[in-house]
Amino acid sequence: MNKELETLLTEDLLSVPNDFTERVMNEINRASMPVSIKKERKWLQWFVVMCTGSLGIVELFSFIFGIWTATAAY
Repeated sequence: MNKELETLLTEDLLSVPNDFTERVMNEINRASMPVSIKKERKWLQWFVVMCTGSLGIVELFSFIFGIWTATAAY
């Protein structure tokens, strides 16, 4: 292999500060999700559950209607 490439691969190119983890965790905690967004998300989740439940009921009734139509035509 190329000597220059070998040298670059063995060298430590990046040095991380000692308090890096602490600073990153402080930023994450400081930028946490606001409460209002959590409430809106919970409302949206319930809305989606109700909509999918309604669609499921419509599909069930259309299936029953299809069976009724097929047996009534016979």
